[in-house]
Amino acid sequence: MAEPARGDTLMAPPPAARQEPDEAPAASRPGARMNSLARALAPASIAVLGASDNPHKAGGRPIAFMRQYGFQGRIYPVNPGRAEVQGLRAYASLADLPERPELALVAVGGAEGLKLVEQCAAAGVGTVVVVASGYAEAGEAGRLLQERMLAACRAGGTRLVGPNCQGLSNFSNGAIANFSTIFHEQPGRDGPLAIIGQSGAATQSVYALAQARGIHARYVHATGNEADVTAAELLLETVEDAEVRAVVLYVEALGDPETLARAAARAAARGIAVIGVKSGRTANGQRAASSHTGAMATEDRVIDAFFARHNIIRAVDPYEAVSVAALCIGTPRPRGRNLVVMSNSGASCVMGADTADELGMPLLRFGPEVARRLEQAMPAFSSASNPVDLTGALLNDRALFPGVLEVLAGVEDVHLLMVSFPVAGSGYDVEGYADALARFAAGRGIALAVSAYQEPVREAFARRGLVVFGREREALRALNTYAAYAEGLRRLAARAVAPAPAVPDLPAGASGTLDEAQSLQFLRDAGIATIPFALCEDAEAAVEAARRLGGEVVLKGCSPDIPHKSEHGLVALGLATPDRIREAAARHAETIRALGARHSGALVARMLKGGREMALGARLDPVFGPVVLVGDGGIYLEALKDFRLLVPPFTEAEVAEALSRLRVAPLFAGLRGEPPADLAAFCRMAVRLGEVMLRFHGRIASVDINPVKLMAVGEGAFALDAVIELAAAAPP
Repeated sequence: MAEPARGDTLMAPPPAARQEPDEAPAASRPGARMNSLARALAPASIAVLGASDNPHKAGGRPIAFMRQYGFQGRIYPVNPGRAEVQGLRAYASLADLPERPELALVAVGGAEGLKLVEQCAAAGVGTVVVVASGYAEAGEAGRLLQERMLAACRAGGTRLVGPNCQGLSNFSNGAIANFSTIFHEQPGRDGPLAIIGQSGAATQSVYALAQARGIHARYVHATGNEADVTAAELLLETVEDAEVRAVVLYVEALGDPETLARAAARAAARGIAVIGVKSGRTANGQRAASSHTGAMATEDRVIDAFFARHNIIRAVDPYEAVSVAALCIGTPRPRGRNLVVMSNSGASCVMGADTADELGMPLLRFGPEVARRLEQAMPAFSSASNPVDLTGALLNDRALFPGVLEVLAGVEDVHLLMVSFPVAGSGYDVEGYADALARFAAGRGIALAVSAYQEPVREAFARRGLVVFGREREALRALNTYAAYAEGLRRLAARAVAPAPAVPDLPAGASGTLDEAQSLQFLRDAGIATIPFALCEDAEAAVEAARRLGGEVVLKGCSPDIPHKSEHGLVALGLATPDRIREAAARHAETIRALGARHSGALVARMLKGGREMALGARLDPVFGPVVLVGDGGIYLEALKDFRLLVPPFTEAEVAEALSRLRVAPLFAGLRGEPPADLAAFCRMAVRLGEVMLRFHGRIASVDINPVKLMAVGEGAFALDAVIELAAAAPP
C-alpha cells in the first residue's frame, strides 16, 4: 500500500469531544466517535518511541507484550539507529510513519523525551504514554520539563499519561502500552477485574494477588506523575466496559475528586464495585489540626467520608482489596446482612461467632421449623443453632453436609454464609463437599465464602468457582465489607435528598471570623436551632435581657477576635442576680480591652440544664469541598476525637448511621433511667448545616458549633456556642 503524503498523514484533527458519564459506552454506539481515552484503550495503531530490540528493556517490553498477547493493530517501532526491532520494520522518526498513530509510547526520558512528546502533540497523536522518568519526581529541573510537556499536549489536544508511569494495558485486545515485568512472569489473561493506580508497584501487587486467586484483569493501568490523565479519569472510562465487574483503585493523592465522584456514580449505576486503597492513613501523614471542630476534618478522615458518600469500598492494602474483589466478582450481591456460620469444628464456630459480634454482623436466629429440620439432618448430640456445628460426625456421615445445605436452601433470610473447614484431610469427602456447596450456591442470592487452612482443601472449592480464604476471620471481614457495599448501593438508589430551603445571606460586609452573636444569628436564620440569646451593649442591657429570658443565664464576652472565650475567662455560668450579671459584663469588657481585641458586647443566653453535649462542625476542604463533622462534644472533643465526617448532601438517616458508630453511641438510648436522646433533632441540624455549606461553597471556611446540647427525645437539640470563619477570598 502506498504511503500517504506526510503532510496529509500527520495533520492534527480537531480534538475529539469528551464522553460524558451518562453517554452510552463507545463500544455500544455504532458509528460514534470514541473519546481520546476510550481510543487509547483500544487503539488501531501504536508507535513506540525509543523502541528496543531487547524485550527486557522499557522500550522493548511493550512491543514483546503486544506480540505475545495478540494485538491486532499496527505496531510502529521508532528508533533512528535500527532498521528492524523485534522482527518489525523500524522507523527513524515519528514523521516517517505511514500514518499518524492513535497512541504513542515514549520510552526516552529527560529533555529528549520532551522533544518526542512535543512532536507527538504537534502531529495530533490522540494519547501519549510516557513511561520514562526524569520529570517532576526528579526535582525542579524535571518539573519544568514536565510542565513544558503538558503545555505541548494541551496545545495539540493530546492526552498525556504519566510521565514516570508503567502505562496502560488492555488484555482483551492485546494493547499493552506498559513495561511491567510481571506480565513476563505471570502472563495476563482477559478477565472481569480492572486495576488502576498511581503506583506501578501497587498495581503489580494487586495483579499478582488477583492471579493467585485465579482472578484475571482486563485492564492494568498505572498513571505515575499524573501530569494530565488521572486514575479517576481512567476509572470513569473503565466502568463503561460491560465485562468489568470490579475495579481496584490505588491512589496516593486525590486531586480529581469530582471525576472520581462521577466515576463512582457510574460504577454504582452499572453494578461495578470500586475498591479503593488510599495510602497515608497514619497521623504522620494527615497533618491534622485540632484548633476547632472544622479543622479536625483531617485528610484521611475526609477521604473515608468521601468514599462512604460515593460507596467506594476502602481497603487498607492490596491484599484486603483483592479479598473483597474476589467476593464482588465471585458471589451474588447480598440482599442483607444475616449471617450463617458453619464448620466441622466447635472452636471455629465459637471464634466465628466472636468475630461476627465484633464486626456487628447479625447471626441469623433460626425459626422453629428450620431448627426442627436441622435437628433431623444433624447428629443427635449437636445443636440446631447458628453457628452450625457439623461436629466430627462429618468425617463418617457423607449425607450430613449436603443435608444441612438442603435445609438452609429453604431459608429466605440467609444473606451471608461462611463455611469453615479448619481440618479436612484424609477420610474427608472434600470433593463431595465442594460439589454440594457449588450446587447450593448456584442461582441463590447468597454471598458465600469458604475458609480452610489447608491449601488442597481451598483448591478443591476454588475449582468449583467458590471464593476461598485461609482464615475464618479474613472470610468474615470480607463478607462484612461486601454486605456494607451492597447496603450502600441500596442507600444510593433510595437516596432522596430534599431540595434545600432558602438560606439567609451572610452579614453585610462581614469578613474574617464572625463573633458568636453573628454566628448564632446566622445559624438561627438558616433554620438551625440555637439557644435563646441576646447581644447587649452594656451591663444594664444585659440585666434586662436576663430578665426577659428568665431563670439562670450564661454571660459571655463577645469578640470576633477571640473565638475561644473560656481560655480567657470570658464565660460566666449560672448567673441569677443583677449584681452578678453586671460584675461579669464589666469584667469581660475589661479583659477584652486588655487583650487588644474588639468588643462586640455581652452575649446573654438562657442556661440550659440537662442533656448531652455534642459537637457539630464543618469545614471547606481544599480538595473535597464541604465536609460536616458530627460527634461527641464538650471540652474533650479534641483529645478524644470521637466523631464522624460526612460529605454533603446527605440525609438524616445517614447522619443517624454515622452517630451509631461513635464510641458514645450506647448512651443515646438512655441508661439507668435516663430518657433516650432526641437524635432526630440533631440529625436535622446536621443536614441543614450541610445545606448551608453547599449554598455558600467557597465563602464559609469553617463552622464550629460546640457544644450542641442534645436533649431528651421530643425536646430538641440546640447550638449553645458557634463560630463561623469566612474564607479569605471568594472563589472566582
